[in-house]
Amino acid sequence: MTMPIRPGMTVPLPGPLHSHREKLGELADMGYTDIWSAESDGADGFTPLALAAAWEPRLRLGTAIIPAYTRSPACFAQSVASLADAAPGRFAIGIGSSSNVIVERWNGVPFVEPYYTHL
Repeated sequence: MTMPIRPGMTVPLPGPLHSHREKLGELADMGYTDIWSAESDGADGFTPLALAAAWEPRLRLGTAIIPAYTRSPACFAQSVASLADAAPGRFAIGIGSSSNVIVERWNGVPFVEPYYTHL
């Protein structure tokens, strides 16, 4: 059994978020099926996807990857539930430990066990 090819793009795209509507439509017109966001610098991982959910119903949305330890569990669950509600059947969540820089240096959360494994 072969997996379907699902071309994707990472968001946010260059430029301010409010300018992405037309660009997202162009991506869908060109055959892109998925857009993926992450959190490093710039926009948070959820806002570009929320805009895309409203602007371009042909695209599937996903996070790749949202740091598990930089939000409270309740706040994280609210963001995930909101996007799942905004894009029924089109949203996938990717959660990971992230990195020392993002978790500890940027967010002030100690990056220790269980965040990484000693080899």
